[in-house]
This record gives sequence, C-alpha cells and structure tokens, in this order.
Amino acid sequence: YLRLLIPAAGGLIVGPIVYLLANEAKGHGVPEVMESVALRSGMIRKRVVLVKSFVSAICIGTGGSVGREGPIVQIGSAIGSSIGQLLHVSVDRIRTLVGCGAAAGIAATFNAPIAGAMFALEIILGDFGLATFSPIVISAVVATAVSRHFLGNTPAFLVPEYKLISAWELPLYMALGILCAFVAVGFTRSLYRLEDGFEHLRLPPYLKAGIGGLLLGVIAIPFPHVLGVGYGSIDLALLEHLSWQLMLGLVAFKLLATSITLGSGGSGGIFAP
Repeated sequence: YLRLLIPAAGGLIVGPIVYLLANEAKGHGVPEVMESVALRSGMIRKRVVLVKSFVSAICIGTGGSVGREGPIVQIGSAIGSSIGQLLHVSVDRIRTLVGCGAAAGIAATFNAPIAGAMFALEIILGDFGLATFSPIVISAVVATAVSRHFLGNTPAFLVPEYKLISAWELPLYMALGILCAFVAVGFTRSLYRLEDGFEHLRLPPYLKAGIGGLLLGVIAIPFPHVLGVGYGSIDLALLEHLSWQLMLGLVAFKLLATSITLGSGGSGGIFAP
C-alpha cells in the first residue's frame, strides 16, 4: 500500500504548487526553455528556479518515474535568465546566459562538460557563434569542476569492460538501433497522448498529478523498478543482475509509468527513463 500512497501523496503536493505558483514548472522543462529562447528572448520568471527545484525533488523523491536532467536544464536556464534580467543586459546576452545555465546543469549532473556545452549550443540556442560558444564552454567546465568536488570524478553509469567476441554481433546492434528508434517514437506518442488525455479529464488541474501518482503506484506493485530516476536499474542491467523477462517488461511499463507521471502534471526529466 505504500507504493500506492507515496506517489499519490507526491502528486497531491506537486499539483497545487505548480497550479498556483508556476504552471511552466510541470513536465520535463526543456521545451519550456526552448520556447522562452525562441519566443520570449530568453525571459524566464525568477520564481521558476525555486518552484521547479522543489516540485521536481518532491516528484522524484516520492517515486515519480522521471529523470533529473530536464529539471536541471530548466533550473540552470532560469538562474541564467534571472541574472541577466537583474543586470539589465541585452537580449542576446540573456539568451547566452540561458545557454550557460543549461550547459552547466547538464555538465554537472552527468560529469560531462563537452556534452553539456554541445547540448546548450545545439538544442537550446541553435547558435555556434564564437560570442556564444566561449562563455558556454567556460560555464560547462566550471560546473563540472564544482560537481566533481562534491560528487567525485565518477561516470554516470557503471559500465563493465566490453570485448567484441565476433563480428556477427554488429548486425544485432544495428537491429537494436532500429528497435529502439521505434520504441522512442512510441514513447513520444504515448507521452503526448496521455498529456492530452489528462488535459481533457474533467477534474481540478491540481488533483490530476495525484491521480497520476496513484496509477503509477498500481504499476509499481508488480514492477517497483519503474519508480524514481532509474539509474539503479540501469546499473543492475549493465552488471547482468536483471532477468531478460523483467527488462522486457520494464520496456513497456517504464514507458507507461513515465508518460503517466508527466502527462498528469508531474515534474521531472525524460532522458533517464
């Protein structure tokens, strides 16, 4: 019964806070940052920093099937935008600061400065100009150094040593790539359909995340691995501690659990799921 009640309680906390304080804090955050850059010159409300930090922590901590990467992109971007607004800098510099915040967040959470910088340049800003490139790279490197001081210089996943036994493995990897592409398309469509479904549900908006948490709990009774970010389950899979039957089930149920969590108004990322 705890697997039912704790995610539902998390949703009942997250829903009203998002509804009353910052509606843009629900979901995974990256589209909201891209929208602010494209349509509002990088302007993000200052309250998003605190609201997104709190509701994402509550959602993940109570078992929400979401990641931590989307929130850190939105939080970092909101910090950059807030600094730019406080200093009354130009629109171009606010956009650059938004990119710096996003790059720093990704770099710190993954211990990957190059990935953070490239993500911000390609996805958030779509600009590889020197005036943008230099500060974003500096921001990503400094963020990585700070995170290494507190979290250590360890990779995100515990990947065991791998050796190619036969060249016949390569066609299987190609097939795996095609299969995962179809699963990714299915995940994207599932997420949007459940978002639309909850949007049309005739209930107060602040209660929908609680309903989503309850449905998540139903899935978590037979499949507790769907709860939370999922890094632990990924490490177990890499170390061959999960059966193929369980992992096959997780393909479907993790997809459904994440779509329900985010579609109902929860707050968290989609990368780790």
